[in-house]
Amino acid sequence: TNKTAAHAAPVEKGAAPWFGVFAGSNNAEYTAYMRTEWGFEKRGEAPLFEKLCLEGQQAGLSWATVLAKRGAYRKAFMRFNVKKCAGMSDKDVEQILVETKRGPGGRDAVICHRGKLRSIPHNARCVLALRSAPYVDPRTGQVCRTLDELLWSFVGGAPILNNWVSPKAIPTVTPVAEAMSKVLKKLGFAFVGATICYSLMQSCGLVIDHPRGTPEHKAAAARLARR
Repeated sequence: TNKTAAHAAPVEKGAAPWFGVFAGSNNAEYTAYMRTEWGFEKRGEAPLFEKLCLEGQQAGLSWATVLAKRGAYRKAFMRFNVKKCAGMSDKDVEQILVETKRGPGGRDAVICHRGKLRSIPHNARCVLALRSAPYVDPRTGQVCRTLDELLWSFVGGAPILNNWVSPKAIPTVTPVAEAMSKVLKKLGFAFVGATICYSLMQSCGLVIDHPRGTPEHKAAAARLARR
């Protein structure tokens, strides 16, 4: 589940968004995403699995490119139902590639990168494997049998509101993201480098990186106060 738009930040009309520094931020879809999804707490298997997969698709590209194609990915990968994705074969992925190349392209097409696409069913199988072979956090002893438990264990189970003074101060990777990447790779996940993991942490609200003083940061503080 996503705790999103109901508590989106009120924005002054005509105000330039702080995230205007990011590639692709000048379109309405991206702006809406940043104001109603990015940094909002995501819970549950399907929402977190979707974000894990889409962040991996982003590798080497802008998030705006992947966001525009999110609907195409949801259609191709059965709305990121983990069990259904885990049942997909390499042949199924090849069929997606064939259909994509025959199709209209643009936002209706997934990115034609065989390795990235194959990582989706592969990572789904890694998620299912947690149920029978859970990850035990060596720091706390927490037993993680779900993707939700695993990812949120890296922040103690609750969002962390950072206080960056400007967009330039926001990091692209942190020691926690490096630790997450190391664990996910050990568990067999693909396309889970440290930078991808930090982007996942930001977008799913494990960390909230809207800069201090912005409407989004103030709204996030208010959300956390209501938890």
